[in-house]
Amino acid sequence: MAHDFAKQRSSNNGSQKKRTSPKSATKTSPAKSHWPWFFSGLISGLFVALIGFLGFFGAGSLQNINNTISTQDAVSAGQNDQGTDFTFYNRLSEAEVVVDVVAVELTPEIEENPNVYRVQAGSFNSLEDAEKLRAEIILIGLDASISQAEVLGQTMYRVQAGPFVGNASADDAVDLLARNNLPDTIKIVVR
Repeated sequence: MAHDFAKQRSSNNGSQKKRTSPKSATKTSPAKSHWPWFFSGLISGLFVALIGFLGFFGAGSLQNINNTISTQDAVSAGQNDQGTDFTFYNRLSEAEVVVDVVAVELTPEIEENPNVYRVQAGSFNSLEDAEKLRAEIILIGLDASISQAEVLGQTMYRVQAGPFVGNASADDAVDLLARNNLPDTIKIVVR
């Protein structure tokens, strides 16, 4: 494909800016900082000096520590040959502390004439929905049953947990069901 470069130059000439003076046309590179070189050299020098210091003075110190440990081992080995003194066990029996123990009997709060409760968790038109809720309650750890009732000519399936003896255990069951996303429960007195 042929391309006309003459037309391109003429169209570009009108859109070009004025040329700047030759002094400003030369680019000057920004001055590079010498600080990174300075600090890297300083840190390297300090590291080498530390290694040299530990090598010069550290070897003698390690020898002294090894000699001290070996002499302590020899002294303790000499004591073990003579017999080890286990006075700790004698001191332990002498340091025994006698404490007065007071017996406290904890008896649960017993209600007089406790009622038997059931907690109703739901009432459904279909048996399948009632079975699903019954399974959820059983998985929580409560006994559950489904009872069938006739309400306004329609069969309803009631899902009830229990029986629970006493108001406190029924309240505990209501709290447990509420913690497991079943907040709409009703306590029913059976007897």
